[in-house]
Amino acid sequence: MDTLLKKYSLENEHTIFKRSEDGRKLRIAFWKSKKDKVQGTVFFLTGHREFIEKYSETFEFFLKKGFNLITLDWRGWGLSDRPFPSRPKVQHISSAAEYQLDLDVVISLAKEKNLKKPWHLVAHSLGCLLGLRRLILEPECFNSYIFLSPLWGNVRSLPRPLKQLLIKCEKVLHLLGMTKVTSKNPKKYKPYSLTVDFKVNTLTTDKKQFNRLQTILRENTKLHSGTPTLGYLIAILKEIDELSLADLPNSKILVLLAEKERITDNNAVLRFVRRHKFIETEKIEKAQHELLIEKEEIRSKVLNLIHKFLKLT
Repeated sequence: MDTLLKKYSLENEHTIFKRSEDGRKLRIAFWKSKKDKVQGTVFFLTGHREFIEKYSETFEFFLKKGFNLITLDWRGWGLSDRPFPSRPKVQHISSAAEYQLDLDVVISLAKEKNLKKPWHLVAHSLGCLLGLRRLILEPECFNSYIFLSPLWGNVRSLPRPLKQLLIKCEKVLHLLGMTKVTSKNPKKYKPYSLTVDFKVNTLTTDKKQFNRLQTILRENTKLHSGTPTLGYLIAILKEIDELSLADLPNSKILVLLAEKERITDNNAVLRFVRRHKFIETEKIEKAQHELLIEKEEIRSKVLNLIHKFLKLT
């Protein structure tokens, strides 16, 4: 690993590149807790355009509490394969099901390395959408599910009528060869945190964490993801639509929402939760979207709620 990136990693990291069923090379990292009694394993699913090192401090928390941890760079992000090698700043998937192939690889590796059960899934933002699909596909895979700032409703920046129109016209757009078109020039792409002033950012109220994120991205340009294609957007919108209507199997689920959320849709999440009485929910005061890179008092509250929930499950 590049020295500039390694300094943001935890000690004793095991990094492996493995290929998915459809041939994508994925970066996966795992750690084994040094505690005498290991409590189980946390599978951490990052959000849109994220990368492993962003959450090193959170991983350290779980390891100190006696959990193993395993995570990945999803296809198209971080140091995993990009969909178009000659155009690395373009994000594209044909279906959200592709991400389940990535998760299959992580689960397979966890079995291969004998990462101790019970297994717990902790996910952020888009990772919550992908984790929710896994819950439906394979209810017995994880003992509990913790979803942070879930992307379970309309993308806030996209008007609902436009969303429905895109889904309806998907086949026509594909036939016209437009699903691999991007709305912005990929060559001019810069990560959000490098384009916005801290005072108006929608991620975190903690300047130290915001600066850390900016520094990692400035020093490691290979981590920059890119501009999504129209096909990518439609695939995610379809997955949101389908899962919003799903009836979940009775499961141990905790949902944490940010009070000052401006990226995902808290109201949509709450509508979904109300249909499933077994889901526990808590709104975190004064927090923005990135609950795990928030101010220390917010982050501590979030991690303590997560740990308490894991101990009870």
